[in-house]
Amino acid sequence: MVGLAAPVSAFLSPEESRLMFKKAGITEGEVANELVQILKKFRHPPIKVSRIRRFSIELAICMMRDKPENVRAFRDLGMEKELEFVLETTAELEIFNIFSGTVGMSRHSTTIHSLVKTALGLLAEGWNEAA
Repeated sequence: MVGLAAPVSAFLSPEESRLMFKKAGITEGEVANELVQILKKFRHPPIKVSRIRRFSIELAICMMRDKPENVRAFRDLGMEKELEFVLETTAELEIFNIFSGTVGMSRHSTTIHSLVKTALGLLAEGWNEAA
């Protein structure tokens, strides 16, 4: 579901997003924690979930843009450290969005490095605003 959440979140207003979390009976803090845990668990993602880190970062970016409080939550959970690890360990599999068997056929239009830099920028901006 993480893969679908980010594209859907892009079309929701911050109010709609908060309502969605409330209806689901979860908090944004719980989602933030799960996203950080996914990045910790899948430091070297297997082929079956090769895009899990990308999807997690995309959703984290949406959440940080929607609500400044989420920036603090992600920072407190250690998101910056996990993002830096993603920069160091991006696998060839994470570059592609279409495969023929195990061979990547089409690259993502936005690189995972670009997503990480965006997320790190949001974390830094949030830190500056809180200071």
